Formats: sequence, C-alpha cells, structure tokens
Amino acid sequence: MSGYSDIEKQQLTAPLTGSSPYQAAPLGQPKQQAERPAQQTGFRDPLFLLLFVGTTVAMTGIAFTKGVSAVTDAASSSDADAGSVSPGTQKAMGVIAILCACAVGLSGLILTYLMKHAESLIRSSLWINIFLTGLFAAVAFVNGQVWVALVFLLFTAINWCYMRAVQRRIPFASANLKVACAAIRDHFSVVFVSYLAVLKGVFWSVVVCLVSFYSYKANEITDDDQPEYNDDGTQKTISDNFGTAMFFIMLSMYWGNEVIRNISHVTTAGTVASWWYDPSRSNVVSGAYCRATTTSLGSIAFGSLIVAVIQMLKEMCNSAERRGEGNIFTCIARCILQCIQNMVEYFNRWAFVYVGIYGDSFISSGKAVWQLFKNRGWTMIINDDLIQRVLLLMALSVGCITGGIGALIPIITGDWLTELSSDTATLQYSFAACGFVIGLCLTMIMVSVVDSAVATVFVCLAEAPNVLESTHPAYFYDLTAAWRECHSIVF
Repeated sequence: MSGYSDIEKQQLTAPLTGSSPYQAAPLGQPKQQAERPAQQTGFRDPLFLLLFVGTTVAMTGIAFTKGVSAVTDAASSSDADAGSVSPGTQKAMGVIAILCACAVGLSGLILTYLMKHAESLIRSSLWINIFLTGLFAAVAFVNGQVWVALVFLLFTAINWCYMRAVQRRIPFASANLKVACAAIRDHFSVVFVSYLAVLKGVFWSVVVCLVSFYSYKANEITDDDQPEYNDDGTQKTISDNFGTAMFFIMLSMYWGNEVIRNISHVTTAGTVASWWYDPSRSNVVSGAYCRATTTSLGSIAFGSLIVAVIQMLKEMCNSAERRGEGNIFTCIARCILQCIQNMVEYFNRWAFVYVGIYGDSFISSGKAVWQLFKNRGWTMIINDDLIQRVLLLMALSVGCITGGIGALIPIITGDWLTELSSDTATLQYSFAACGFVIGLCLTMIMVSVVDSAVATVFVCLAEAPNVLESTHPAYFYDLTAAWRECHSIVF
C-alpha cells in the first residue's frame, strides 16, 4: 500500500461501472466480512437446456443403436487383419506420446513465464509484427513485386502507429495478464477441464459420424427400392430426405462443439471469480464445473445455438459454392455471416463470463455485457488484442520447441525408427511437423484458459475492485497503478 495516500486509495477502489452485485469490504475491513455475490438459484434458460439435452440424448442413442450396426454391417466384408497395428505404427504412436508429454510440460511452464515477463512479451509481440511485415515488404521488393511490397509497407506503418498508440495501455494489459495467470496457477486443475473438453469433442465427433453414416445408409436407394429420378432424368442414388437429415445433424454438431467449448470458458470464469473473492474456498473448480454443466447449461446452450445457426448458414453458402451453384450474392452472404459470427462469438465470450460469475441467464448476462462495453469498450478490445498476441506468440513458441524435439528424435534413436522410413531426413521433417502441430494445439488449450481468465479479471475489476484489495492486495495495487498509468485518471 506504500506510495498511495488515503485519498488515492479511496479513489482507486471506486467501481468502474457501479452495477456490481458484489458488496466489497471498505478499505481496512477484514476480508471475511465482505459479502459474497449471490449466485442465481435454479436452472436458467430451461427451454434451451431441455432442447440441448434432448438433442444430445437422441444423437447419442441413434449413434450407438443404429450407427454402430450400420458401420459393422458395412465393414463385415473387410480383411480380418485390417485392425492389426504394425510395429512401425506402434513406434510412431510412441513418438507422438513423447511429443504430447513435452508439449503439456512446456505449456505448464507458460504461466510462470508470463507472470515474470508479461510486459516485455507484449512489447515483443508488437515488434515482431512490425519486423515480419517489414521483412515481407523487403522480400517482395527483391523479387520485383512492387505493389505487394507497398501493401506490406503500409501494414508495417499501421503496425508501427498502433504500437505507438497503445504504449500507455501495455502496463494495464500486463497487470491483467499477471493476475489471470496467478488465478490459474492457484487452481491449475481448471486446465484439465479444457483437456476434458477435447476428449468430449472427440466423442461428439464420433457420435456425429455414426449418425451421419446411418442416415446415409437409411436413405440410400438400392436396386430393391422404387427408383427415383432427378430433374435431368438421371436416377437418384439417395433420397431427398438425406439432405434434410444432414442439415439437422450438422447443426447438432456445431451446437455440441460450441457448448463443449463454452462449458470450459464458463468453468474458468467461475473459478477465477472465486479466487478473486474467496481464495480460501475449497472445491472451486469442481463447483464451477458442476454449475456450468447443470444450472447454467441452458444459458450456455442458448448462446451457443446462435453461433451454431450462423455457422450452419455459412456452411450452406460454402456448399453452394462447391457445387458451382454460388454467385456474387452467395459470396457476399458468406462474408456477412462470417462478420456476424465473429461479433456474436466476441459478445458471447463476455456474456459467458457473467454466466460463470453470477449464474445469470443469457439475456441478463448480455445486458450486463452491453453496459460494460458502453463504459469500457475500447479498453476491452485493445486489452484483448494485446494479450491475445502474447498468447499466440507463446503457443507458436512451444510449437517450435516441440517441433525441434521431433526433429531430434530420429537422430537420437538411430535405427529404431527404420521400420517407418530408412530416410532420416524424411523422419525429421515428419516428426518436426507433427511436433509443431501437437505443441501448438495443446498449448492453445492452455492459453484458451488464460484468455478466459483475462476476461474474467477485467469484468471483476470493473464490477468489484474493492474485493481484490481485501483478498489479494498486492495484485490489486498492481492493477490500479497500471490503470492510472494507462488512463491518468482514477476508476
């Protein structure tokens, strides 16, 4: 608390929006006397909860009662040895397991590294953008592509101006990132919720594939069926009902994937909010996950369905273009849908933070986001941009390291991998590419948790800064000092 007068401390702890359900303890009051925000009771948005649960049960039931049988019948004539795994494949899987372990270990170190070097990493990410666009401009000039070079020079100038414009905002973004990493570090098990989401995503993909295959077989027109003909007189091989079935199957696929991803986001928000208010509370992650998968699942399903419908409409435009039926209006529609999807996803990201913190319905959370955006919109956007640059940089860095490890494995193991290929260079390139993809993907899971935590920290700071002063005073004064440096005004 040193360095601040009593008046400054009172100014620093004034709320940003004044609409918080938190009732923070006044400065100097023991933290156990601060009132916890009341979580909403009962199921929110129950209509969408029932609709999502019904869709999930129906899809899973069809997949394992009809889909498995259809796949089994289709594969009955295949070679009996097709399921055996060769020794070379087993060794390749072993290498992949090693690369996964390295990626998980390295991604786990990200939190510590980010906390120590957040500000320098943010500045480095901005300089890297300037360097890369300048490098591309130079390469284009050398190759005689003058107009391309001028475009990249324009991007270089824009990046330079952007860096100069956000210089004062970097300390606040850095402090925000440090607090988010601290919350994740103290409740590291929340990361495994995201890894669990990957497994659930794989399971859901299997369900969708089985249902799709069954739908195809059920609508296939065989020689024993009454023949059907297209408008041009050619005989149909599949019923028109298949298109309708696939529409709902694909919509269910998008919806399920969005719900799975947003459950992790809401769980992280609930976890960080608990850390913000009551760091001594136990079973924080499990409690947040239970709320996300029960009482708040309807709200998650509601917001996710909006994105899923937009994704489905965009896929219909893409399908029309692939069939050669698209035109300029289809292209325009696809671009508009992509823009709408990006805006809705950004809005949902913040709405689900409120769902995780307060347990509100999706509509109530949306209203709170709109109020927050009106008060702190540009700060939200720039803060997000600065931090997401760093998170992407860290993911790419881990990908490069695991790619390097993959390239070294064929050299270290000698002849152990000759069953895959006798060419060491080929193995190096293959495992380097595999290592890069594995490292990038697994680290993106980690940084997605950090990204959710960053958004939650911003909301909690806007709604209830005094609470952090009671529970984590060091982080509180870091954030408030960074805010003053950024805006030259108090909250």
